[in-house]
Amino acid sequence: MNILLLASHAVAEYDDVRMFHDLGYGIFAPGGYENPATSGEGIRPALPQVPYHADLAAACREQRERYGEPGPYIDWAKARLHPDVIEWADVIIVHHFPRPWVIEQWPNIAHKRVIWRTCGQSDPSLEWDMARLRPYLQVVRYSPAERRGFGDVFAGEDALIRFGKYPDDYGPWIGDHIAVGNVTQRMVERGDACGYRFWQAATAGLPVAPAGPGSEAIGGIGELAYPAMLDYLRHLRAYLYTGTRPASYTLGLIEAMLSGVPVVSIGARAWGDEWGGADLFEAASSSVRDMRSIVAEDACFDDPRDANRALRVLLEYPDKAANISRNQRARAVALFGIDTIGAQWKAFLG
Repeated sequence: MNILLLASHAVAEYDDVRMFHDLGYGIFAPGGYENPATSGEGIRPALPQVPYHADLAAACREQRERYGEPGPYIDWAKARLHPDVIEWADVIIVHHFPRPWVIEQWPNIAHKRVIWRTCGQSDPSLEWDMARLRPYLQVVRYSPAERRGFGDVFAGEDALIRFGKYPDDYGPWIGDHIAVGNVTQRMVERGDACGYRFWQAATAGLPVAPAGPGSEAIGGIGELAYPAMLDYLRHLRAYLYTGTRPASYTLGLIEAMLSGVPVVSIGARAWGDEWGGADLFEAASSSVRDMRSIVAEDACFDDPRDANRALRVLLEYPDKAANISRNQRARAVALFGIDTIGAQWKAFLG
């Protein structure tokens, strides 16, 4: 079975291209891993074990030359799929930009098995639009919170399969960098969409070492290459997760938990209503307790002052931090480990 993966996120592409190849599927992902032997946009390692489809890559270049690059649709090779690429695919899995990549070219791909794989970027209007393609379009959800959060406009689901990662890539946790960290992207500029005010209040008076582009503005160490990021997480004593709206959870949270960094999370009520409300936020406990939150409820706080106190405990008592580390990593492996996620995809795809 050949899978065409349409995504715009090198971290997600790295995980999925690697996983689908290991599961025995043919895989082609226009963009960062179009040639798997090269690094995915410099953010994740190359995947030289994955076959390079030179003919499909040439067809993608043809579309970009014809329509322009990058253009208003991020990548014309995905927004106007070449007939040869469509013909090669048995299954088309779309993560991002479903309007231009699914809806606007539906007449050209409707004869294929098309799967919208949600990734935390949906909204009520998109749910409504995608529902019009059902049942011909299949939907694989990344979080059960979407079912709850979108209510009457929920476009349905054919499967719930979370993001998958390889646990052995992360850890073992050391925790000797006595600081509160976070891997973020331009938190100050993005404001409460990345929990900026909560971060400032919850880390007041504490040593901090956030990482990622723009983290220097909040006392951080800047962008890190992938090996350095893994090392950063291994040594970090505590991690404050502040969410990225509207995502129910993020890949960064998974990587922190798999690395063993004890995580304290912003609470669902503090996460707010503007981006879909507490019901859409799965990382922390919600007022609607019909599912277990990803981060243990006793590590989730609506009041940043409570989060500050919890972080102080982690910084001052390494034995308590180590106990939380073990429990959270076990939780992350159970939810996101590639053995679990790969088996779910295998069962769904057939």
